[in-house]
Amino acid sequence: MITVISLILIIVGAINWLSVGIFDFNIVNWIFSTSSYIGARIVYAIVGVAGLWALFYLIFNKFSAARINAPETAMTRKRKKENN
Repeated sequence: MITVISLILIIVGAINWLSVGIFDFNIVNWIFSTSSYIGARIVYAIVGVAGLWALFYLIFNKFSAARINAPETAMTRKRKKENN
């Protein structure tokens, strides 16, 4: 579950960088305005931690698709056994 949350946060961060790169518009700074500098820094830190989580997740799973999808594969096998 934490990996899915991490991926969602990474996508949010990527969309923010896309808007900065194409439109020169920072969504996080727009949401928190200049008066809430701390709020924007917290969002950036959370997205950064999510990126680190995803990086370590890939490293510890040795970039293997079978290992990365292991929870889903295990659930599929369990359902097949229950149905038989």
